[in-house]
Amino acid sequence: MASESHICVLCTPIGAMPQLAGELAPVVADTATVTDVGSVKAGVVSQLEATLGKRFVGSHPMAGSEQSGISAARANLFEGAVCILTPTVTSAPDKVEILRDLWECVGCRIVEMTPQEHDERIACVSHLPHAIAASLVNAIHLRVPDVGCIAGGGYRDTTRIAAGPAALWREILLENRAALLAGLEDFTVTLEKMKELIRLADSAELELFLERARAIRQDLS
Repeated sequence: MASESHICVLCTPIGAMPQLAGELAPVVADTATVTDVGSVKAGVVSQLEATLGKRFVGSHPMAGSEQSGISAARANLFEGAVCILTPTVTSAPDKVEILRDLWECVGCRIVEMTPQEHDERIACVSHLPHAIAASLVNAIHLRVPDVGCIAGGGYRDTTRIAAGPAALWREILLENRAALLAGLEDFTVTLEKMKELIRLADSAELELFLERARAIRQDLS
């Protein structure tokens, strides 16, 4: 029962959270802590703080895969994952500490940032890769419709996340569209740079381009 809960975690699509928060607000105790696991924070935090007050602090565990549903659950899902907490100036410090303890107990490493900073940065490291993976699958399909017959690890690794639920990702990409569009513009400029190097057969600059990407990727912790 929500009325008897010390901690409530909203694990629904972003669009369902405001109504759910409205249903929780009259029954959840003032001493309870409410959080969410949504991939976009600014709008969610603003709406849910308005409804739930200081009981709410946003969370985003960076865990999971392209799979969904109870069949994709696993006991070690959060071990070693980053969980981003997005407290605001109105957040109650004790609620933030409760959530820090909660996510650390299941194995997460905690990072704190504002909801706006979260959306700007996660647009680049999560939403942009999904948009690119989906675009890559559609682009390859134009010339190789039977890709499944010949695809190797490179195709499977770079397109894995495109297999995520379309309705869920449609909502995420549109909810964070301003930051995502900025990331897509950066990607377009970078892709055009690579196209130009290949067109010119500029071997030295192309190798530097690839080496820079390799070094950045190898530094991933």
